[in-house]
Amino acid sequence: MPSPFPARSFLGTMSLVFFAIAAIFAADMFLAGMERKESRIEAARLFKQGRTAIARGQNAEAIERIKDAISVERGNRDYLRTLAQAELTAGKTDDAESTLTDLMQTDPTDGLACLIMGRVLVKEGRFPEAVSYYHRAVYGQWNQDAAANRLRARLELIDLLAQRNSKEELLAELLAIQDHPSSDPAMRTRLGQLFLQAGSPSRAAVLFRGVLRDAPANADADAGLGQAEFAQGQYRAAQRDFQAALRVTPDNQAARRGLDVSDELLTLDPTLRGLGQAERFRRSLKLVELAQGEVSQCAGAHPAPELQELLDLAAKALKTRVIAARQGDAAESNLDLAERLWARRKECQPPPAADSPLALAMARIAQ
Repeated sequence: MPSPFPARSFLGTMSLVFFAIAAIFAADMFLAGMERKESRIEAARLFKQGRTAIARGQNAEAIERIKDAISVERGNRDYLRTLAQAELTAGKTDDAESTLTDLMQTDPTDGLACLIMGRVLVKEGRFPEAVSYYHRAVYGQWNQDAAANRLRARLELIDLLAQRNSKEELLAELLAIQDHPSSDPAMRTRLGQLFLQAGSPSRAAVLFRGVLRDAPANADADAGLGQAEFAQGQYRAAQRDFQAALRVTPDNQAARRGLDVSDELLTLDPTLRGLGQAERFRRSLKLVELAQGEVSQCAGAHPAPELQELLDLAAKALKTRVIAARQGDAAESNLDLAERLWARRKECQPPPAADSPLALAMARIAQ
Protein backbone atom coordinates (compact mmCIF):
# COMPACT_ATOMS: atom_id res chain seq x y z
CA MET A 1 0.00 0.00 0.00
CA PRO A 2 1.54 3.33 -1.14
CA SER A 3 2.39 5.88 1.56
CA PRO A 4 0.38 9.13 1.58
CA PHE A 5 3.32 11.15 2.79
CA PRO A 6 4.91 11.87 -0.64
CA ALA A 7 1.62 13.42 -1.84
CA ARG A 8 1.35 15.54 1.31
CA SER A 9 4.97 16.62 0.91
CA PHE A 10 4.31 17.62 -2.70
CA LEU A 11 1.22 19.63 -1.77
CA GLY A 12 3.12 21.32 1.04
CA THR A 13 5.95 22.22 -1.28
CA MET A 14 3.54 23.65 -3.88
CA SER A 15 1.79 25.68 -1.22
CA LEU A 16 5.11 27.18 -0.18
CA VAL A 17 5.91 27.97 -3.80
CA PHE A 18 2.55 29.66 -4.39
CA PHE A 19 2.92 31.56 -1.14
CA ALA A 20 6.38 32.72 -2.16
CA ILE A 21 5.09 33.81 -5.59
CA ALA A 22 2.23 35.71 -3.96
CA ALA A 23 4.61 37.36 -1.52
CA ILE A 24 6.95 38.37 -4.34
CA PHE A 25 4.01 39.69 -6.41
CA ALA A 26 2.70 41.67 -3.44
CA ALA A 27 6.17 43.05 -2.79
CA ASP A 28 6.51 44.04 -6.46
CA MET A 29 3.11 45.70 -6.37
CA PHE A 30 4.01 47.52 -3.19
CA LEU A 31 7.34 48.70 -4.61
CA ALA A 32 5.67 49.74 -7.89
CA GLY A 33 3.07 51.67 -5.93
CA MET A 34 5.78 53.33 -3.90
CA GLU A 35 7.63 54.21 -7.08
CA ARG A 36 4.49 55.69 -8.64
CA LYS A 37 3.82 57.66 -5.48
CA GLU A 38 7.36 58.98 -5.39
CA SER A 39 7.10 59.85 -9.09
CA ARG A 40 3.88 61.78 -8.48
CA ILE A 41 5.51 63.59 -5.57
CA GLU A 42 8.52 64.49 -7.71
CA ALA A 43 6.31 65.59 -10.61
CA ALA A 44 4.21 67.71 -8.24
CA ARG A 45 7.38 69.30 -6.87
CA LEU A 46 8.60 70.19 -10.35
CA PHE A 47 5.16 71.45 -11.34
CA LYS A 48 5.04 73.66 -8.25
CA GLN A 49 8.39 75.13 -9.24
CA GLY A 50 6.96 75.84 -12.66
CA ARG A 51 3.91 77.57 -11.21
CA THR A 52 6.16 79.68 -8.99
CA ALA A 53 8.23 80.67 -12.03
CA ILE A 54 5.02 81.67 -13.86
CA ALA A 55 4.00 83.88 -10.96
CA ARG A 56 7.41 85.58 -11.14
CA GLY A 57 7.13 86.10 -14.88
CA GLN A 58 9.97 83.64 -15.57
CA ASN A 59 8.19 81.89 -18.41
CA ALA A 60 11.19 80.10 -19.94
CA GLU A 61 12.08 78.61 -16.55
CA ALA A 62 8.43 77.69 -15.99
CA ILE A 63 8.23 75.84 -19.29
CA GLU A 64 11.30 73.77 -18.50
CA ARG A 65 10.12 72.81 -15.01
CA ILE A 66 6.64 71.87 -16.22
CA LYS A 67 8.11 69.80 -19.04
CA ASP A 68 10.26 68.02 -16.45
CA ALA A 69 7.10 67.30 -14.45
CA ILE A 70 5.39 65.92 -17.55
CA SER A 71 8.37 63.67 -18.32
CA VAL A 72 7.96 62.14 -14.86
CA GLU A 73 4.15 61.91 -14.94
CA ARG A 74 3.10 61.64 -18.54
CA GLY A 75 -0.47 62.39 -19.52
CA ASN A 76 -1.28 64.69 -16.58
CA ARG A 77 -3.81 67.04 -18.18
CA ASP A 78 -3.38 69.77 -15.57
CA TYR A 79 0.34 69.90 -16.31
CA LEU A 80 -0.24 69.98 -20.06
CA ARG A 81 -2.83 72.76 -19.86
CA THR A 82 -0.52 74.83 -17.65
CA LEU A 83 2.36 74.20 -20.05
CA ALA A 84 0.25 75.50 -22.94
CA GLN A 85 -0.65 78.64 -20.99
CA ALA A 86 3.02 79.22 -20.13
CA GLU A 87 4.01 78.75 -23.78
CA LEU A 88 1.34 81.23 -24.82
CA THR A 89 2.51 83.77 -22.24
CA ALA A 90 6.08 83.33 -23.48
CA GLY A 91 4.92 84.07 -27.04
CA LYS A 92 5.50 80.51 -28.24
CA THR A 93 2.11 80.16 -29.89
CA ASP A 94 3.18 77.31 -32.19
CA ASP A 95 4.32 75.25 -29.19
CA ALA A 96 1.15 76.09 -27.27
CA GLU A 97 -1.04 75.07 -30.20
CA SER A 98 0.85 71.77 -30.53
CA THR A 99 0.46 71.03 -26.80
CA LEU A 100 -3.25 71.79 -26.90
CA THR A 101 -3.83 69.79 -30.08
CA ASP A 102 -2.35 66.74 -28.38
CA LEU A 103 -4.57 67.34 -25.36
CA MET A 104 -7.76 67.66 -27.36
CA GLN A 105 -7.07 64.56 -29.41
CA THR A 106 -7.89 62.58 -26.29
CA ASP A 107 -10.68 64.88 -25.08
CA PRO A 108 -12.04 67.49 -27.52
CA THR A 109 -14.56 68.67 -24.87
CA ASP A 110 -11.87 69.91 -22.44
CA GLY A 111 -13.22 73.38 -21.61
CA LEU A 112 -10.01 74.91 -20.28
CA ALA A 113 -7.93 73.54 -23.16
CA CYS A 114 -10.43 75.01 -25.64
CA LEU A 115 -10.30 78.37 -23.86
CA ILE A 116 -6.50 78.49 -24.01
CA MET A 117 -6.61 77.45 -27.68
CA GLY A 118 -8.98 80.35 -28.33
CA ARG A 119 -6.45 82.73 -26.76
CA VAL A 120 -3.65 81.22 -28.84
CA LEU A 121 -5.60 81.69 -32.07
CA VAL A 122 -6.44 85.29 -31.17
CA LYS A 123 -2.74 85.92 -30.64
CA GLU A 124 -2.06 84.46 -34.08
CA GLY A 125 -4.75 86.64 -35.69
CA ARG A 126 -6.98 83.68 -36.58
CA PHE A 127 -10.09 85.23 -35.16
CA PRO A 128 -12.90 83.12 -36.73
CA GLU A 129 -11.18 79.94 -35.52
CA ALA A 130 -10.69 81.50 -32.10
CA VAL A 131 -14.42 82.24 -31.79
CA SER A 132 -15.15 78.59 -32.53
CA TYR A 133 -12.86 77.45 -29.70
CA TYR A 134 -14.36 79.97 -27.30
CA HIS A 135 -17.76 78.46 -28.04
CA ARG A 136 -16.34 74.99 -27.39
CA ALA A 137 -15.05 76.29 -24.05
CA VAL A 138 -18.49 77.69 -23.19
CA TYR A 139 -20.17 74.34 -23.85
CA GLY A 140 -17.25 72.12 -22.84
CA GLN A 141 -16.48 70.07 -19.75
CA TRP A 142 -14.87 71.62 -16.68
CA ASN A 143 -13.49 69.78 -13.67
CA GLN A 144 -14.93 72.27 -11.19
CA ASP A 145 -17.11 75.41 -11.08
CA ALA A 146 -18.43 74.57 -14.53
CA ALA A 147 -21.10 77.31 -14.60
CA ALA A 148 -18.69 80.02 -13.43
CA ASN A 149 -15.98 78.95 -15.87
CA ARG A 150 -18.38 78.80 -18.80
CA LEU A 151 -19.60 82.30 -17.97
CA ARG A 152 -16.01 83.51 -17.70
CA ALA A 153 -15.22 82.05 -21.13
CA ARG A 154 -18.27 83.74 -22.67
CA LEU A 155 -17.41 87.08 -21.06
CA GLU A 156 -13.89 86.84 -22.44
CA LEU A 157 -15.34 86.19 -25.88
CA ILE A 158 -17.71 89.14 -25.44
CA ASP A 159 -14.78 91.44 -24.65
CA LEU A 160 -12.98 90.26 -27.78
CA LEU A 161 -16.04 90.87 -29.95
CA ALA A 162 -16.42 94.32 -28.41
CA GLN A 163 -12.79 95.16 -29.19
CA ARG A 164 -13.40 94.20 -32.82
CA ASN A 165 -16.77 95.99 -32.87
CA SER A 166 -18.43 92.84 -34.22
CA LYS A 167 -21.93 94.08 -33.41
CA GLU A 168 -24.07 91.17 -34.57
CA GLU A 169 -21.91 88.51 -32.93
CA LEU A 170 -21.58 90.66 -29.81
CA LEU A 171 -25.35 91.02 -29.50
CA ALA A 172 -25.84 87.27 -29.90
CA GLU A 173 -23.44 86.53 -27.04
CA LEU A 174 -24.96 89.22 -24.84
CA LEU A 175 -28.47 87.86 -25.37
CA ALA A 176 -27.22 84.48 -24.16
CA ILE A 177 -26.34 85.94 -20.75
CA GLN A 178 -28.80 88.83 -20.38
CA ASP A 179 -30.89 86.86 -17.89
CA HIS A 180 -27.89 85.64 -15.92
CA PRO A 181 -28.47 86.75 -12.34
CA SER A 182 -25.88 89.20 -11.07
CA SER A 183 -25.94 91.36 -7.97
CA ASP A 184 -22.76 93.17 -9.04
CA PRO A 185 -23.73 96.68 -10.24
CA ALA A 186 -20.39 97.06 -12.01
CA MET A 187 -21.05 93.90 -14.03
CA ARG A 188 -24.58 94.98 -14.97
CA THR A 189 -23.35 98.44 -15.91
CA ARG A 190 -20.63 96.89 -18.07
CA LEU A 191 -23.20 94.69 -19.81
CA GLY A 192 -25.36 97.76 -20.39
CA GLN A 193 -22.45 99.52 -22.09
CA LEU A 194 -21.87 96.43 -24.24
CA PHE A 195 -25.53 96.32 -25.29
CA LEU A 196 -25.15 99.97 -26.32
CA GLN A 197 -22.11 99.08 -28.41
CA ALA A 198 -24.00 96.16 -29.95
CA GLY A 199 -26.74 98.54 -31.09
CA SER A 200 -29.43 97.57 -28.57
CA PRO A 201 -30.07 100.70 -26.47
CA SER A 202 -33.45 99.44 -25.24
CA ARG A 203 -31.87 96.40 -23.56
CA ALA A 204 -29.08 98.58 -22.23
CA ALA A 205 -31.64 100.91 -20.67
CA VAL A 206 -33.29 98.00 -18.85
CA LEU A 207 -29.96 97.07 -17.26
CA PHE A 208 -29.10 100.65 -16.29
CA ARG A 209 -32.53 101.20 -14.72
CA GLY A 210 -32.11 98.00 -12.73
CA VAL A 211 -28.78 99.23 -11.38
CA LEU A 212 -30.29 102.59 -10.45
CA ARG A 213 -33.17 100.92 -8.60
CA ASP A 214 -30.59 99.20 -6.39
CA ALA A 215 -28.09 102.08 -6.22
CA PRO A 216 -29.70 105.43 -7.12
CA ALA A 217 -26.44 107.39 -6.83
CA ASN A 218 -24.58 105.42 -9.50
CA ALA A 219 -23.09 107.97 -11.92
CA ASP A 220 -21.96 105.36 -14.47
CA ALA A 221 -25.46 103.90 -14.66
CA ASP A 222 -27.00 107.38 -14.98
CA ALA A 223 -24.58 108.26 -17.78
CA GLY A 224 -25.23 104.89 -19.47
CA LEU A 225 -28.98 105.38 -19.25
CA GLY A 226 -28.51 108.83 -20.76
CA GLN A 227 -26.63 107.30 -23.68
CA ALA A 228 -29.29 104.62 -24.13
CA GLU A 229 -32.14 107.14 -24.15
CA PHE A 230 -30.21 109.48 -26.41
CA ALA A 231 -29.70 106.63 -28.89
CA GLN A 232 -33.47 106.09 -28.89
CA GLY A 233 -34.15 109.79 -29.60
CA GLN A 234 -35.39 110.50 -26.07
CA TYR A 235 -33.28 113.63 -25.73
CA ARG A 236 -35.04 115.30 -22.80
CA ALA A 237 -34.84 112.12 -20.73
CA ALA A 238 -31.17 111.76 -21.72
CA GLN A 239 -30.54 115.34 -20.64
CA ARG A 240 -31.96 114.59 -17.18
CA ASP A 241 -29.86 111.43 -16.87
CA PHE A 242 -26.64 113.19 -17.79
CA GLN A 243 -27.45 115.91 -15.26
CA ALA A 244 -28.03 113.26 -12.59
CA ALA A 245 -24.66 111.66 -13.38
CA LEU A 246 -22.89 115.01 -13.10
CA ARG A 247 -24.48 115.73 -9.74
CA VAL A 248 -22.78 112.60 -8.40
CA THR A 249 -19.48 112.95 -10.27
CA PRO A 250 -19.03 116.47 -11.69
CA ASP A 251 -15.87 115.42 -13.57
CA ASN A 252 -17.61 112.60 -15.49
CA GLN A 253 -16.44 113.46 -19.01
CA ALA A 254 -18.81 111.07 -20.80
CA ALA A 255 -21.80 112.59 -19.02
CA ARG A 256 -20.52 116.11 -19.72
CA ARG A 257 -20.20 115.43 -23.44
CA GLY A 258 -23.62 113.81 -23.51
CA LEU A 259 -25.21 116.74 -21.72
CA ASP A 260 -23.56 119.30 -24.01
CA VAL A 261 -24.80 117.51 -27.13
CA SER A 262 -28.27 117.04 -25.62
CA ASP A 263 -28.51 120.71 -24.67
CA GLU A 264 -27.48 121.87 -28.14
CA LEU A 265 -29.73 119.40 -29.92
CA LEU A 266 -32.73 120.42 -27.83
CA THR A 267 -32.20 124.03 -28.93
CA LEU A 268 -32.02 122.98 -32.62
CA ASP A 269 -34.64 120.27 -33.07
CA PRO A 270 -37.72 121.81 -34.77
CA THR A 271 -39.74 118.60 -34.40
CA LEU A 272 -40.09 118.74 -30.61
CA ARG A 273 -43.65 118.74 -29.35
CA GLY A 274 -44.91 121.95 -27.78
CA LEU A 275 -42.92 124.37 -29.93
CA GLY A 276 -44.76 127.50 -31.00
CA GLN A 277 -44.78 128.65 -34.60
CA ALA A 278 -42.29 131.45 -33.97
CA GLU A 279 -39.83 129.16 -32.21
CA ARG A 280 -40.11 126.54 -34.95
CA PHE A 281 -39.43 129.22 -37.55
CA ARG A 282 -36.41 130.45 -35.58
CA ARG A 283 -35.00 126.94 -35.41
CA SER A 284 -35.55 126.36 -39.12
CA LEU A 285 -33.51 129.47 -39.88
CA LYS A 286 -30.76 128.31 -37.54
CA LEU A 287 -30.57 124.98 -39.35
CA VAL A 288 -30.32 126.72 -42.70
CA GLU A 289 -27.52 128.90 -41.32
CA LEU A 290 -25.59 125.94 -39.90
CA ALA A 291 -26.05 123.78 -43.02
CA GLN A 292 -24.97 126.68 -45.22
CA GLY A 293 -21.84 127.14 -43.14
CA GLU A 294 -20.96 123.43 -43.31
CA VAL A 295 -21.44 123.29 -47.09
CA SER A 296 -19.53 126.52 -47.70
CA GLN A 297 -16.50 125.14 -45.90
CA CYS A 298 -16.18 122.18 -48.23
CA ALA A 299 -17.46 123.83 -51.45
CA GLY A 300 -14.30 125.83 -52.02
CA ALA A 301 -14.02 129.19 -53.75
CA HIS A 302 -15.81 128.05 -56.91
CA PRO A 303 -18.77 125.77 -56.10
CA ALA A 304 -20.72 124.04 -58.84
CA PRO A 305 -23.60 126.13 -60.27
CA GLU A 306 -26.37 124.01 -58.66
CA LEU A 307 -24.63 124.21 -55.30
CA GLN A 308 -24.12 127.94 -55.66
CA GLU A 309 -27.85 128.25 -56.31
CA LEU A 310 -28.59 126.49 -53.00
CA LEU A 311 -26.14 128.75 -51.17
CA ASP A 312 -27.78 131.83 -52.69
CA LEU A 313 -31.22 130.58 -51.61
CA ALA A 314 -29.89 130.09 -48.09
CA ALA A 315 -28.43 133.59 -48.00
CA LYS A 316 -31.76 135.01 -49.17
CA ALA A 317 -33.74 133.06 -46.58
CA LEU A 318 -31.51 134.30 -43.79
CA LYS A 319 -32.01 137.94 -44.84
CA THR A 320 -35.73 137.85 -45.55
CA ARG A 321 -38.05 139.22 -42.89
CA VAL A 322 -41.16 137.04 -42.50
CA ILE A 323 -44.35 138.23 -40.85
CA ALA A 324 -45.84 136.07 -38.07
CA ALA A 325 -48.76 134.91 -40.23
CA ARG A 326 -46.42 133.34 -42.77
CA GLN A 327 -43.82 131.85 -40.43
CA GLY A 328 -45.40 128.38 -40.53
CA ASP A 329 -45.02 128.06 -44.30
CA ALA A 330 -41.61 129.72 -44.20
CA ALA A 331 -40.43 127.20 -41.59
CA GLU A 332 -41.37 124.30 -43.89
CA SER A 333 -39.56 125.92 -46.79
CA ASN A 334 -36.48 126.53 -44.65
CA LEU A 335 -36.39 122.94 -43.43
CA ASP A 336 -36.61 121.66 -47.01
CA LEU A 337 -33.73 123.95 -47.98
CA ALA A 338 -31.69 122.83 -44.98
CA GLU A 339 -32.21 119.18 -45.99
CA ARG A 340 -31.06 119.90 -49.56
CA LEU A 341 -27.96 121.66 -48.29
CA TRP A 342 -27.23 118.84 -45.85
CA ALA A 343 -27.50 116.28 -48.63
CA ARG A 344 -24.71 118.11 -50.45
CA ARG A 345 -22.67 118.30 -47.24
CA LYS A 346 -22.69 114.51 -47.06
CA GLU A 347 -20.85 114.44 -50.39
CA CYS A 348 -17.91 116.35 -48.88
CA GLN A 349 -14.73 114.76 -47.59
CA PRO A 350 -14.51 114.02 -44.80
CA PRO A 351 -18.25 113.42 -44.35
CA PRO A 352 -19.95 115.03 -41.35
CA ALA A 353 -19.87 113.30 -37.98
CA ALA A 354 -23.08 111.33 -37.57
CA ASP A 355 -23.37 112.17 -33.86
CA SER A 356 -23.00 115.96 -34.08
CA PRO A 357 -26.02 117.99 -32.89
CA LEU A 358 -26.59 119.33 -36.41
CA ALA A 359 -26.44 115.85 -37.97
CA LEU A 360 -28.86 114.48 -35.40
CA ALA A 361 -31.27 117.39 -35.88
CA MET A 362 -31.20 116.86 -39.64
CA ALA A 363 -31.84 113.15 -39.13
CA ARG A 364 -34.91 114.01 -37.04
CA ILE A 365 -36.25 116.21 -39.84
CA ALA A 366 -35.75 113.45 -42.40
CA GLN A 367 -37.79 110.91 -40.39
